[in-house]
Amino acid sequence: MSLIRTVTSGRQLFKPKYSNIYGLNRKYYRAEQTNSSNPSSSPPEYSTINESEVSKFGQLANEWWSPNGPLKLLHTMNQLRISYIREQLIKNNYKGVGDDVSSSLYHNHHHPFRGLRMLDIGCGGGVLTEALVRLGGSVVGADASDESIKIAQLHAKKDPSLHIIPGNLKYQCITAEKLLEQGEMFDVVCAMEIIEHVNNPMEFLKACAGLVKPGGGHLFLSTISRTPLSYLLTILLAENIFNLVPQGTHDFQKYLRPDELQKVVEEKNNDDQWGKVKDITGIGLNPITGKWYKLPDWIPGKLDVNYLLTAQRF
Repeated sequence: MSLIRTVTSGRQLFKPKYSNIYGLNRKYYRAEQTNSSNPSSSPPEYSTINESEVSKFGQLANEWWSPNGPLKLLHTMNQLRISYIREQLIKNNYKGVGDDVSSSLYHNHHHPFRGLRMLDIGCGGGVLTEALVRLGGSVVGADASDESIKIAQLHAKKDPSLHIIPGNLKYQCITAEKLLEQGEMFDVVCAMEIIEHVNNPMEFLKACAGLVKPGGGHLFLSTISRTPLSYLLTILLAENIFNLVPQGTHDFQKYLRPDELQKVVEEKNNDDQWGKVKDITGIGLNPITGKWYKLPDWIPGKLDVNYLLTAQRF
């Protein structure tokens, strides 16, 4: 089977159901629960947990903090993710409730995220979570894998600086849906390299969006577009030929194009709208330096593989 036929087959098999996310709130999710006398013990009808993916990353738990291990690409991507988050918050002049976060972002180089309550959903071993805390954020790292959360907690104990301010770092083995049920809200929600590993990606997106504070809160996503080029680079080459990541890491059918995510974020429901996509930036890996970088605008197909997306809630 040719590459083009393989990709076309993937497109036919995976057709996301678009639905508006503006009306997503705690009542919606409570309504979707089963009629149990103890709702906290019953999962929502729309579960985005992919048990095989949770098991797969659980087996890799001990490798999360190995800089040259199977998760090496996540470590090398971390600096770019952090700088992108900071850049977008400054660009959108975001201010947390009761805190002049914008001033902190501009002038506090050591703790630019001070005053922000942040969620790292699908945190794994805490690679991004720890970086957000070191930069001043009050961060919840959440993951469906108990093994990964235990590794994250053990690693965090090695660095006392992460615990200077009590409560600034908290790890939970929990899903986005469950956090939404509990009424949690965050200034910043980060869903980095996770949406392509869940069931019902659009439902997962809606759950993440519902966790963002109204009035300017931000949702950051990092994922892979569903194109022939992304199949070639991330599966055929990265997995099957060069073994840059373990085979089976990616499922092409779960890749999402930027326009698909933007459609869900910006779709209106009775003239109401959740928010707006503020930025989509293509990123690439330099095979010589091993570093990730933003792709310049002049590159054709700059959004055809890995990309970062910023959405802001109204």
